[in-house]
Amino acid sequence: MKHHMLLLGVLGVFLCGTQTKAQNIIQAEVNLSTKHAVHGIAEFDRSKFMILHGDIDDNEWDSDAKRKHFLETYDVYLGRNNGSMVWEFDQSSEDPNKKGWPNVEILKEKGIASKSSYAKQKSTHNFEDRYSNMVFGGQPTPMYPSGQLTRPNKCCSTSEPWAYKSYEAVAEYYATYLKEFFGSGKETGKPRPKYVEVLNEPFVKSRKLGTTNAKITQMHKVVAKRIKALNPDVKVGGYSAAHPAYEDNNFNHWKNNWRLFIDEAGNDMDFFSLHLYDFLADNGQELQRKGSNTEAILDMVEQYSYIKLGKIKPFSISEYGWLGRSLNGPYNKPRDWFNIRTFSSMMMQFMERQDQIISAIPFMILKAKWWQNPDNYKYSYRLLRQNKEIEGETGEEWVYTDFLKFFELWANVEGTRVDTYANDPDLLIDAYVKGKKTYIILSNLEHSSVTVKLNIPELKVNSLNGTVLVKHLYADSKGEPVLDASEQINPKQITLDKEATVLLEYNLNNEIKLTNTSEEQKVYAESYLKTIIANKKNEFTVKGVSLGVQGEAILRLGVGRAHNLALTPSIEINGKQIIMVKDWKGYDQKNRDQFFGVFEIPIPYEYLKKSNKISITFPDEGGMISSVSLQVFNFSMPIPRLIRAD
Repeated sequence: MKHHMLLLGVLGVFLCGTQTKAQNIIQAEVNLSTKHAVHGIAEFDRSKFMILHGDIDDNEWDSDAKRKHFLETYDVYLGRNNGSMVWEFDQSSEDPNKKGWPNVEILKEKGIASKSSYAKQKSTHNFEDRYSNMVFGGQPTPMYPSGQLTRPNKCCSTSEPWAYKSYEAVAEYYATYLKEFFGSGKETGKPRPKYVEVLNEPFVKSRKLGTTNAKITQMHKVVAKRIKALNPDVKVGGYSAAHPAYEDNNFNHWKNNWRLFIDEAGNDMDFFSLHLYDFLADNGQELQRKGSNTEAILDMVEQYSYIKLGKIKPFSISEYGWLGRSLNGPYNKPRDWFNIRTFSSMMMQFMERQDQIISAIPFMILKAKWWQNPDNYKYSYRLLRQNKEIEGETGEEWVYTDFLKFFELWANVEGTRVDTYANDPDLLIDAYVKGKKTYIILSNLEHSSVTVKLNIPELKVNSLNGTVLVKHLYADSKGEPVLDASEQINPKQITLDKEATVLLEYNLNNEIKLTNTSEEQKVYAESYLKTIIANKKNEFTVKGVSLGVQGEAILRLGVGRAHNLALTPSIEINGKQIIMVKDWKGYDQKNRDQFFGVFEIPIPYEYLKKSNKISITFPDEGGMISSVSLQVFNFSMPIPRLIRAD
């Protein structure tokens, strides 16, 4: 109970220390007949977003029936395994004729046994259709070759501890493991994972490993080449970045991490991977990434990939959510709320990049019985807990944590994305249609409640069949998550609690016809990361914009600046002045060391050209412009907005 009260106290400190607004009314519009595609992609792919951080044959399910119920009821896919490859690495044997290299023949024997074992797991085979975006990964300990010894277990290996000699030796293990331990499903063996992350969060451990980011980057190159030589169907990526803070030390963090990695290993990577978390600092302040900070992080990697490599490589967001290490301890529901709150908001941001995302995996594991803690606490981020972990309850049986509410909220969403619009960036809005069904999702980034007025023009000609199912996921007065579900008669407005998400499910009398299109493209400037000097124009060129007859456009401007500096530059595009926005996604970032985020600035469509000249001038000196891009929406037919931003 003491720990629970501490959590509530910290939450109170956080809310008092961040930007809040009085309850305001946001106008939102959904055009059900207008298909919204991003570089041609418009379908909601649940295998990319509705993912469990687990494997198909995870041994922490209580039963096959429980696993089946969870995966099928909530339509969830399998996403990531960061243990199996490490385990077999530890059990590997040294080649007696090649010191510091794995014994490939023994690996092959173990692979045959592994495939045979999987072939007998008949009930597991039923879920192979939920395995299409599976990511396997390695761990810096023991897999980075810095003299670390393997840690064989007597149960499964007769090998003595030994050390890998070089990157090439480690690469031979990776490639052989992927080739020999997998089949194509069912009796042939577990399906080979489609994606491999070389190491999990290695740069933050480089000093402990006695190495450098540059050397870890070199390992990624060597491992990637050998994996693809033996397994040409496997995609390799990295570097599973933890705690991205590109703006630190005048963007030297960026230069010494992601820029270094892209410069040296970018051509050998099939995708880039990183982890994004809202984070509770030890001083009780929550440093949020959801909102503009996440946009700035992803935009900067995308733009530099475009500049350096000539292409924008896709992302694996192989972990995301909320971290509060100072609050790890006995199970408590408010901690679950922080996570599932962030899951929905961040996922909606990732869904806006559906063309770029391989997978986005909310971080939770099943029971984590393997985790050891000196205070005898269970792992904090779990889908399952024992009944006795709640004060006043008893029993050894395993039940769901409140993480389940995230999957309950999103259980039914499917279909084709359609046009949406809101006049406040702190409201994330998305909508999907399939047949006679419509799903509208609203997520509130404000730290106060908001009321959303819904404008859905098609409902005037396509009437509802019954009521609307409204699901509202929010925190109650104790900070514990609540998922309310109610049937309403065509609600004209919806109130969302602070940082809450609402999902509305409509049944219409007639099938929705997608008669119009909004084709979205995102085009980056040819330069980036420019120092801001007072009253000096920073100029950018964005080429290759495809234009139609009508549409809308947004200038995406990434900026990193100290809090005492202006966030209202003067902007021109093709010689025409643009009105700067005064708000952005998420909170004001005042409790971060400095502001780092993206401004999304509407631009009159008629100002655009195929090649565009953009100038940005700040009135004071300091900080940098981190990224510049144009987000252009070409409409097949005009969309006369019922609402406009103030």
